[in-house]
Amino acid sequence: MAGIVADRLKLMADEFEGERRSRGKTDVPPVDQSAGQRKGPQRWSFSNWRIFLNERAPPLVFVLLALGPTLSVLSVVEGRVDLEKFLWASFGLWLLLLIVRVMDDVKDYDKDVIVHPDRPLPRGLIAYDEVALVVKITLAILIGYSVLMAVRYGPQVGGFFAFVVFYSFLMYIEFGIGEWLEERPLIYAMTHQVCIYFCAVFVCVLAGGKWYSIQGVKLGSLALSGFFTYEVCRKLDPTFPLIKGTYLIVYGKLKTYLITMVTVAIGFISSYLTGLHYMLWPMQALMLTSLLVLFLLPQPRDKEKKTKTHKPVEGIAVLYILTHMWAGFIHSIYKWYF
Repeated sequence: MAGIVADRLKLMADEFEGERRSRGKTDVPPVDQSAGQRKGPQRWSFSNWRIFLNERAPPLVFVLLALGPTLSVLSVVEGRVDLEKFLWASFGLWLLLLIVRVMDDVKDYDKDVIVHPDRPLPRGLIAYDEVALVVKITLAILIGYSVLMAVRYGPQVGGFFAFVVFYSFLMYIEFGIGEWLEERPLIYAMTHQVCIYFCAVFVCVLAGGKWYSIQGVKLGSLALSGFFTYEVCRKLDPTFPLIKGTYLIVYGKLKTYLITMVTVAIGFISSYLTGLHYMLWPMQALMLTSLLVLFLLPQPRDKEKKTKTHKPVEGIAVLYILTHMWAGFIHSIYKWYF
């Protein structure tokens, strides 16, 4: 069954990539084939892959992002951390989050050639087709992993993880409506960030809860707030070109702040319902205050002049996502030992 699903995923991905290459994008100029497009080393190079991952998807960073929700959800739902379940969930989420990040580089290749030609794929460190192949292989591995979890913990656990993997694949092909979504960054983000909610609910199901349980909703919403707020606030450079499609460039300061207020409000409510508000409300207040101060500061008139006033806010956004991922586990440790 896993082989059939994997073959189907590969076929759909091949069709999608062929469409991407043939359709062209109205807002992105054609890429110079001599500039390294779709090119790279002729042979597989582990050293180049190490450079690629360190630059674009640092494995240790994704360890923190995978371990946080795994430990938090297990400790909150079960009142303890079962070692076996922890290993199953943390490895699955780590690999899933890592490959989703790699997918982004594949999807954004045309833009990166123009805006970020120094990134690994545009500069030809690794061939585009090689990275696309690794994405397919990893998705097949994750489907096989879900089958193993179904054998070990039951069809509900394995099935839900398979659903999360399949949803990630739909994100990869942009749900077949990529051009429409690109013109609507907020809807694009909503369709993608909800995957984080599903990841947290998966751990809840592994811990013995139901996917539709109130506990799963609260923990999933907490994770969603962390990732979504970070997604909005991680690119606040006002000098970015329009092709980058950041929230600040597309929507302006007011709408970007309102979007952030909504994502933080999700965390505000869910942290209260989970009893983690004493830890997370100060972080949420800091996030909104720092963003407000940034937007009230005068911006350089010259778009070519670089500014670094946004860097502290982007740093706070990193702290925001980490605290929301790890809060449940930190809270549980405090209850266990104090």
